[in-house]
Amino acid sequence: MDQEQGRTAPRGHARTKSNTSVGSNNPSKLRHTRSKSTKKLDSIYSDEATIAFIKRTLCAQQLTGPEGSRARNTSKPLSELLPPLTSSNQVDLQLYALISIIIKDFVQAWYSRITPDQQFTDQVVQIIAHCTHALELRITAVDLEALIFDELFELIDVHVTAYRTAHSGSYTSFLVANPREIYHAINPHPALSPVPFEAGSLASLDQAENEAAWRQLLIQGVLSHLLPPEDLNNPPLRVLVTEIFSELIIGRGVCGNICEGWFIWDVVSKLLAILRPSGSDVLQQPPISPNRLEKFGLLADDSDDAEEPPAIARRCPVDALSSVFLQVMQYAFLAFISLRAFFSALSDAASLPPRTNNSEDSMHGELDDSGSLSQHSTRDSPKRPILGMSLWSCCSHLLSLDLQMPWLTTMGAYIQWLLICSSWKVGCTNSRLDRLLSHHIHTKILDPTRLPSILLLIRTNMFPNNSLGPGRVPPTPEEAMELRARCAASIIAALPPIVVKQVFAKRGEEEVQKQVEEMLETFGDAYLNKHLVVAIVDLVVVRLFPELAEQRIQVS
Repeated sequence: MDQEQGRTAPRGHARTKSNTSVGSNNPSKLRHTRSKSTKKLDSIYSDEATIAFIKRTLCAQQLTGPEGSRARNTSKPLSELLPPLTSSNQVDLQLYALISIIIKDFVQAWYSRITPDQQFTDQVVQIIAHCTHALELRITAVDLEALIFDELFELIDVHVTAYRTAHSGSYTSFLVANPREIYHAINPHPALSPVPFEAGSLASLDQAENEAAWRQLLIQGVLSHLLPPEDLNNPPLRVLVTEIFSELIIGRGVCGNICEGWFIWDVVSKLLAILRPSGSDVLQQPPISPNRLEKFGLLADDSDDAEEPPAIARRCPVDALSSVFLQVMQYAFLAFISLRAFFSALSDAASLPPRTNNSEDSMHGELDDSGSLSQHSTRDSPKRPILGMSLWSCCSHLLSLDLQMPWLTTMGAYIQWLLICSSWKVGCTNSRLDRLLSHHIHTKILDPTRLPSILLLIRTNMFPNNSLGPGRVPPTPEEAMELRARCAASIIAALPPIVVKQVFAKRGEEEVQKQVEEMLETFGDAYLNKHLVVAIVDLVVVRLFPELAEQRIQVS
C-alpha cells in the first residue's frame, strides 16, 4: 500500500505538467507529453503489470517459500493460482484486478494487522468466484438484446420525459417548485426519498439511510440465490461479502461518481472512442494554422473578397454544369452502392438463425403515442422486433424531434407501422430485416471481446492508480462544461454528416454543438441521475433473478 501511495504524488505532478503543456502551441512538445503520459498509463494498466499486482495482492501466501519454488510459483499463470471467474481469461484478468483493489484496501488494510494468515482472504476470493460463475450462467439466459435496446432505453426515455417535465413545470407557475421535488413525484423510488434539498440536512441524512437499507436488502436477496447454504450460514463471510457488494460496488461505485453528470459525459466520450474505428483518429488532427496558409499563398486577402464576385458566378456555364453533373453522378453512384449492399445483406440474412424458437414468426401489435410497439410481455410470446424497441422513441425524445420536427417523427412512426404492423411484415419478428439487424447488434455492439476494454475503462476511472484512495477529483464547473462540450463533439463525430445535417436542421456547427450540449444537460443533476441508475439496477437484478420479482422489498 505504501508503494501505491508513493506513486500518487508523481502522478499528480505529471498531470499538472501535462495540463500546462496542452495550453502551449508547440505540437512536438504536446506529442511528447502525451506519449510520456501514455507510457506511464501503460506501465500501470498493462497486462504484465496487472498480473504482477494481482499476484502480490491475492497470491502472496502461494508465492512464499524457498527461492527456487518462489521463482517457479511467480512464473505460474493466474489460472493455476486462482480459481476461474468466467469463461474468458481476459475478463478474468480485469475482474481480478478489481477484486485485488477491493481486497487490498478494504480487507487486508485491517485483517493484516490481526494475523498474517491469508486463509480468510482466500475464502472471500472463493465466494466471489462462486458468485461470478453463477452470474455468468444467469447472464447467458437473459435476453441482452431486449434488455439493453428495449427495457434500458425505456427507462432512459422515462428519465428524459420526467426531467423535462420537472424543469418546464417549474417555470409555468407563480409558485415555483424545486425541479427535484417534481421529478421525484413523477418518478418516485423509496431509496431516494425524502428529496435532499441541501447537503447535510435532515432530509439528506434520511435519504442516505434509506438508500443504504435498499442496498443491503438488494444484495442480501441476490446472495441468497447465489451462495451455497454453507456460505450463507457463515455470518462473518456473509456480512463481509454483503458489505463489499453493497457499500463498495453499488454504494461507492454505481451510486457514487457514476451518477454525476460530468462522469457520464466523460464515460460516453471514452466509450465512443472505443467503439470508433481506429482509422477515424485521422479526423482528429488539429486544423492547419492560417499563418501557414498565408505563408504558402493559399489564403486570399479579405479586402479583395468583398470586391470580387463569387467563385460560382465567375465560372463558365459549361464548368458549372459539369460540376453539377459530376455531383449528381456521385450521389447516384453512392445510392446505387448503398442499395446494392443493403439488398445483398438482406439476401444473406435468409441463412441467419431465427431470434426465437416460437412457431409464430410475426408479431401484430399497436404503436403507442411514443412510437414504440405496445405488447404484453409474456415468457411464451415472441420477441419484440428490433424496429419496435424503445431505442428509436428514446432517441427521438433525446433529440427533441417531436418538438423541432414533428413531421419527421410522424413520418418515422408511420414507416415503423408499415414495416411492423401492416401486411408488408418487412420488419416483423424473424423477418430478414429483423434477423439482419439482430445479427449486426450481436456482432458489432454485443461483442464479448469488447468487455475487457470496458472493464479496464471502469477500473481506470473508479480506481485510479489501482487504489481506492480519494478517487478522481470532481472537476470545477468550467471543467465540467468542457467535458460536456467534448462529449457533444464526440457524439457529432460519431454520426454521419448527412444525419447531422438533416436531423439537427441547423446551418452552423456551433448551433449543432449547442443543441447536443442541451441534450446532454438532461443528465446533469446527480440526484436525478440516481433515479435512473437505481431503476437500472433494479431492472438488471430482476432480469437476472426473476425470483426476487415475487418478493416485496420495503425500505424501513
